[in-house]
Amino acid sequence: MSIFMKIFILLILFISLNIVSIYTFSYEDYFTNKKEDIELKDKNGIFQFFGKDFFKKVGYKASEFVISKNNNLLSLDGTFSSNEVAKQVLDFLKINSIQNINIVENSEISKDLLREISELTELLKDNFENGAKLSFDGNILILEGELKDNSHKNLITAVISKIDKYEIQTNIYEKKEHIVDENKDNVTKNENFEEIDKNNEQKEKILSKDDVQSLVNNIFITDKISFERRSAEPTEKSKVLIENLSNILKQNPKFTIEVGGHTDSRGNKELNKKISQDRANRVKEILESFGVDKDRIKAVGYGNERPIAQDDENGLSEINRRVEFIIGD
Repeated sequence: MSIFMKIFILLILFISLNIVSIYTFSYEDYFTNKKEDIELKDKNGIFQFFGKDFFKKVGYKASEFVISKNNNLLSLDGTFSSNEVAKQVLDFLKINSIQNINIVENSEISKDLLREISELTELLKDNFENGAKLSFDGNILILEGELKDNSHKNLITAVISKIDKYEIQTNIYEKKEHIVDENKDNVTKNENFEEIDKNNEQKEKILSKDDVQSLVNNIFITDKISFERRSAEPTEKSKVLIENLSNILKQNPKFTIEVGGHTDSRGNKELNKKISQDRANRVKEILESFGVDKDRIKAVGYGNERPIAQDDENGLSEINRRVEFIIGD
């Protein structure tokens, strides 16, 4: 057999084998097997490394803390994301020392919370006996302790009423009083702050005009009376402040009050005076609606006659636009 014949026969066999392979090959089986192979490799490959747990975001939890008063000093305990954050809280709230701090990296503390409790912290230091404390469990504020002076309860109530972003619970006690009874030795009386009866109220220290003025001023330390745009109607939040003011006036009925409306220097002087008078009149009406005798309230619109700050080049000043409350005899 010649060489050419052998090549020809091999070529025929090669072509025949290719034809058989094409007609018998299963693409479905082939890619099914490949898919299984790929899935198997994925289980031990890069997708295993970058799994869903790898991409899961870290959740943040509110810091929990306790501010305690002992030896007439405030101390801080709690969980914070770092010692630096704990120190910032210490400085912001004017706390004396840090006691026990637990570092939890995913904890956080709200600036709004610190602003809300800054005044409470001052009261804790100045108006409560040793052993009192203010705590936060991540959701609820708790203020508990014994008052230094029972006359401070109105001030405490006014400050607590301004906390509107967080729930607050109180367990506040009056200062213990010793009462002499004919049949008994000294009897200690200690009642819950929220359950003081009328007999106790009659025995309380009578507040001076300056004391009442201080209570009134404390209502407006962080908030002031504001009005709806181009209106003499106070905002809903301001009406709550006015209600708190009315409670102080009703508890101290021998004093009068002047409601003074003020504006900045922008615009017509006479118009400013009318606006301030209208707003003062409206505040007076709201006080009356809360039960304050109208004869005890004087409403005066001063316009821009009594500025307490320099207006800008356009005559604008947020500070000068205000309502002032002056206690009188």
